[in-house]
Amino acid sequence: MNELINKAKSSNKNKTIQKIVPVTAKEINEVQFSFYIEKELLKKLKLKALQEDTSMKQLVNNAIKKSLKSN
Repeated sequence: MNELINKAKSSNKNKTIQKIVPVTAKEINEVQFSFYIEKELLKKLKLKALQEDTSMKQLVNNAIKKSLKSN
């Protein structure tokens, strides 16, 4: 048994080294915001995001911007 353990230890000489990459700064200043939404609206939002090949976040942001411009 010790022979197998020593064999495993010796074969694992090339250990993977994790590469550290600095986080790039975001172009847009964002904050996290949570709220409750009706189940059916969420389903429709998810479906629309899939159909338009975009994110739900982008759809919500666009809708808020459009709403604020019209006021």
